[in-house]
Amino acid sequence: MPPLGLGAAEAAWEAHAQPPGSLTLSQSQGHDSTFLGWIIGGDADDVAMPGVMDDHHHSHSVLHDLDHIPSSSSSSSVLPPFQPHVVHHSTHAAFPPFDTPPKPHHPPMPASPPKQTPPAGLLKPKPEAPGTDDAATAVDQLAEAARLAEAGDVFGAREILARLNYLLPPAHAAGATVTPLLRSAFYFKEALRAALSTTTTTTTADASSPVDVLLKIDAYKAFSEVCPVLQFAHFTCVQAVLDELGGAACIHVLDFDIGVGEQWASLMQELARRRPGATLKVTALVSTASQSHHPLELQLVHENLSNFAAETRVPFQLAFFDLDAMDPAELLAITAADAVAVHLPSGSVHAPAVPSVLHLVRRLGAKLIVSVDRSCDRGQLPFAAHLFQAFQSCVFLLESLDAVGTASDVAAKIERFLIQPRIDRCVAERYRAAAAGDKTPPWRAMLASAGFVPVQASSFAEAQAESLLKKVPVRGFRVEKRAGSLVLHWQRGELLSVSAWRC
Repeated sequence: MPPLGLGAAEAAWEAHAQPPGSLTLSQSQGHDSTFLGWIIGGDADDVAMPGVMDDHHHSHSVLHDLDHIPSSSSSSSVLPPFQPHVVHHSTHAAFPPFDTPPKPHHPPMPASPPKQTPPAGLLKPKPEAPGTDDAATAVDQLAEAARLAEAGDVFGAREILARLNYLLPPAHAAGATVTPLLRSAFYFKEALRAALSTTTTTTTADASSPVDVLLKIDAYKAFSEVCPVLQFAHFTCVQAVLDELGGAACIHVLDFDIGVGEQWASLMQELARRRPGATLKVTALVSTASQSHHPLELQLVHENLSNFAAETRVPFQLAFFDLDAMDPAELLAITAADAVAVHLPSGSVHAPAVPSVLHLVRRLGAKLIVSVDRSCDRGQLPFAAHLFQAFQSCVFLLESLDAVGTASDVAAKIERFLIQPRIDRCVAERYRAAAAGDKTPPWRAMLASAGFVPVQASSFAEAQAESLLKKVPVRGFRVEKRAGSLVLHWQRGELLSVSAWRC
């Protein structure tokens, strides 16, 4: 059995800390005892994260004096390089790679001679008639560029995208107020331009340097505080696991999208309150080929979850497995005799590998799959329709951010480090799939066809979601129970749904 975790998790089990009484949806006290408080602390009595920034005192935030951190070329002196222990295997796995996309492929250019690109000055659209909505024009042109890309006219699509540079201001232009619709159009224009580029061959990590990692985590914390989307997804997933496996002595979660691990800190709190002594194991499946996580991110996830386990006195183990070179036999060995739940959000693995993943889940004897399905993940649609669906979903999300009064600089940080990278991946992966002729059935249909049975969301989960939304300072968010799932809406638009499936 491979070693679990990046360090000695057992040492954390022996720590003596007072467990919290219950899981709260928001913190009204001055001291932040949430898991994200571990990630970015601030109070003098907070416990610092050892080994992350050794030259900082415990009373300092992880992001203390970021302005004085050297550039990425010299950042290693502040944050020593960290190589997380990710389990690899040189032998061929029994299943195909789960998350490695095919090599980028662009549809063939039209047989007719390509048009010459006009000078940049001629790409600027003609002056619009009085009353013409530039935003509507930009959206129409973005949709047309997507249709041309789907039809194989890459040159025509690029020409329209170049023209859009004159209609779409940067998402957070200095001194300007850019609407959610225009910000969303800008992000999708940039994502489509990158997907059509002949020089873009791989998807880079969301955070490419240690400083970016810290800024990304800060953005995650801000997003969790100002908008209920993350907390809704996390609490609903955790409640589904508790409803199904709450009586187990050892819960083992296989996580295909661990993020910063906040959802499992919530599960720790509930286990500490409901079933003291129960063990929690988390095996995170990460893709080293796609560089989905910076090594420092994995270090922070491990250290913060281990520290939080010590606070709640929950026996805890964490391991990272390389998704692209994983031997299923290893997972079969480490999950034996555990009550297994699988966190498998829509879009978390490359679409052609989903049947193999679901087959593996059944072999592991998992009791439950919990899935977050964002309305932007509609792989069964043609490329242009998928892009427009994802674009509309992004508009709703950005509208909700603005409605809760998010400061411009905070919104820019959230969009830069969380929303825009997801858009880039969504467009690039769907374009590759369309170019390769891959067709993906609807997410729920894939789960049902693999023999999984939907589990009705409990009345407590629904009440918990309603309670969360009552704490939001604006009205407009609402929860709908649909086909057993809980769906979060912003006004007329669906943001995401959470479903549970019994194996």
